[in-house]
Amino acid sequence: MYDEQSISFSELNQLQLRLVVTLSEYGLGHGDRVAIVSSKGVLTYGLMLACLRLGISYVNLDAGAPIERNQTIIEASKSTRVFIEDPSYLEQLETKKERYKVPSVLLSDSLLGPNVAMETQSADAVLRIDSATIAYVMYTSGSTGVPKGVAISHQNVLHFISWIQSRFEVTPKDRISGLNPLHFDNSVFDFYGSVFAGASLVPIRRELIENPGEMMRTLERARCTIWFSVPSLLIFLNTMRVLNSRAFKTYRYIIFGGEGFPKTELQKLSRLIGPSTKLINVYGPTECTCICSAYEVQASDLESLDGLPPLGHLNQNIDYLILNEDGMQSELGELCLIGDNVALGYLNDIERTATSFSILETSERYGKRMYRTGDIVNARSGVLLFVGRKDNQIKHLGYRIELEEIELALGKHPDVIQAAAVYTRTNASYGRIIAFISSPSRTLREQQVLEFARKQLPSYMVPSRVAVLEDLPKNQNGKVDRIELAKRSKDAPLS
Repeated sequence: MYDEQSISFSELNQLQLRLVVTLSEYGLGHGDRVAIVSSKGVLTYGLMLACLRLGISYVNLDAGAPIERNQTIIEASKSTRVFIEDPSYLEQLETKKERYKVPSVLLSDSLLGPNVAMETQSADAVLRIDSATIAYVMYTSGSTGVPKGVAISHQNVLHFISWIQSRFEVTPKDRISGLNPLHFDNSVFDFYGSVFAGASLVPIRRELIENPGEMMRTLERARCTIWFSVPSLLIFLNTMRVLNSRAFKTYRYIIFGGEGFPKTELQKLSRLIGPSTKLINVYGPTECTCICSAYEVQASDLESLDGLPPLGHLNQNIDYLILNEDGMQSELGELCLIGDNVALGYLNDIERTATSFSILETSERYGKRMYRTGDIVNARSGVLLFVGRKDNQIKHLGYRIELEEIELALGKHPDVIQAAAVYTRTNASYGRIIAFISSPSRTLREQQVLEFARKQLPSYMVPSRVAVLEDLPKNQNGKVDRIELAKRSKDAPLS
């Protein structure tokens, strides 16, 4: 379903076949790479399918990102052409007299090849596609400031589709909300989970998400059955008071992932849904094909508001190890994922690939790929519990601290919607924990939050400062923007 209209799979198939001809006429084929700047138009989805059919890997770019960042990604991915769906974006480039260093093409109806059935046109190309052919490259932020391009193979995608269909029982009767931007990993669930199961996809453009009331009315009219977004979006919508029991009456699943969902806010959401709607916490890094575990939240999980909901059991295609600081197996430590969902590595980046990916040589897992997630987890009776991030683990006043623990403690305050903590070090011997909270209350003050924190946390974990904001800054993927918060903690006075 698209913009109050419906496009059938037959029409989508004809569209992608015509785009196969277009790509071939541009001299693009197996092993090539293209970048796509999309506003979630139907031509973009047809182009993604055409690329898959020809063995061309695609890279979705963020139309809202600085031109320089997109150029960095184009160069790093060695894309040979950029397809731009939104004419206003191309006009913006021309107005600024800026162009990408590879040819840019407006993705419009005028590009389409003849309107005839041409399955045989790409038959040879399909035969050349093997399990290691790259399906798409998803770029994530790198700690060095240079984005990392995660190369996902056709084999990765096929295993992912199989698990999604079985775990969530997706059928042609389902309608999946396309809330996630295409340059963000969560969109892999939307696209592959719907199109390859014969389910309907309801793409939601950026401007509609910025109008929450109309967005919810659009989804309600579409009678969606599966919701997938980051928790921050659900928290924001609830804060804006646009969520109610009517909004979710058609949903079988409300799925959330990509960041932690504080139980205080999750409890509010659970009160809005009926008995036939299931709340599902999912987990998975971009490097392991979107998501690889799912956990159905139970009423008993919300009896205590401590911690986060469990990550649950990993899917049947994923094995794992938990390694402590000494590299030994442990119940508590870094989660290392193994198996068919693990990506090929970081595209054109041998050094960073070698740091995070490895080939196992032990007899029971010989030859399998492993990815070190950086996530600290605890395993209890086979169920994985998220503890924190390796890069969010700090040493302060001689104590090892997980910043997530501070965030969860602050989140228990009745007037706090979300909390995020960062650590700033002014010199080798002195550092400060700075907390940022969002609150709808205009009377909440820093000292009130600090007094609350002292009752929840040991003294060495109590933040030095707390900034009370109306809303925490979000990045282009809708997650809390920790990079921006770190800048604010260093460069700007807290107010």
